[in-house]
Amino acid sequence: MAVTTDTARATISTPVGDVPLGPYRFERRASERRATIGTLEAVRSDGLEPPVLLRLRLIDESETGLAATADRPMPPGATLRVRVCPVTGHWREGVVVRCAPNGMGYGVAIAFSRRRAA
Repeated sequence: MAVTTDTARATISTPVGDVPLGPYRFERRASERRATIGTLEAVRSDGLEPPVLLRLRLIDESETGLAATADRPMPPGATLRVRVCPVTGHWREGVVVRCAPNGMGYGVAIAFSRRRAA
C-alpha cells in the first residue's frame, strides 16, 4: 500500500485501486448533509417511557436523518417524533441510531422512518 498526494486529491493505492481521502470518506448517509443552527422539539413515542417534550440542538440534517445534541441520553432504537418545522407543526418519526457524550450533552443521530412526500 502506498499513499500519494497531489494538489487535486490524496489517495491510498491498494491492490484493488485508489481510495480517496476526503473529509467524509466514512459517510454513511444516502443524502447530502446540511449544517444547521437551531433547536427542535422531540417526543419519545415508543411507549417505553412516559412522553416527555425534549429540546434538541441541531448540528446537521439531511432528507434521511439528523444529528443533534440532547441534554439527556437516549437509547439506540428509541422511537422519536421530531417537530422539524415549528411554524407548520410538521412532525416526522425517527429512530435513534447513536447516542454518545459529546462535551455539550449527548450527541444523537436520528434516522427518519419515512421519506417526506414531495
